[in-house]
Amino acid sequence: MTDRFYMPEWQDAQRQLGYAQAVRHGDMLRIAGTASMGEGFMPLHAGDFEAQLRHVYGAIATTLDHFGLGFDAIVRETIYVTDMDALAAALPLRRSFYGDGPFPAATAVEVRRLLLPELLVEIEVDAALPA
Repeated sequence: MTDRFYMPEWQDAQRQLGYAQAVRHGDMLRIAGTASMGEGFMPLHAGDFEAQLRHVYGAIATTLDHFGLGFDAIVRETIYVTDMDALAAALPLRRSFYGDGPFPAATAVEVRRLLLPELLVEIEVDAALPA
């Protein structure tokens, strides 16, 4: 069974851009790259890496919750940043969402820019659904 989820405040933009926030297929949930976006898909917290990171993890939490999951279900995480030093400084904030684990397989990648120039971080995750 395949099920798709669109973030309520982003669904018009997601449909125009041709993607879903998350797709459940089989025993996996794949959550699309998530950035700090508000109503109408407008960037939030320009220039504030930690605020963007907090917003991104909040959006991921909302998506996980829609499927009855928490951060403990995440098995893979890819973090795209425009400044690796900013991510290194914000790792305690990241860890606060995972608590004491379990932790996912994770990769961090520094990129020149993301979809919009105001965006500093984008995260995509895969989560395992209960059997």
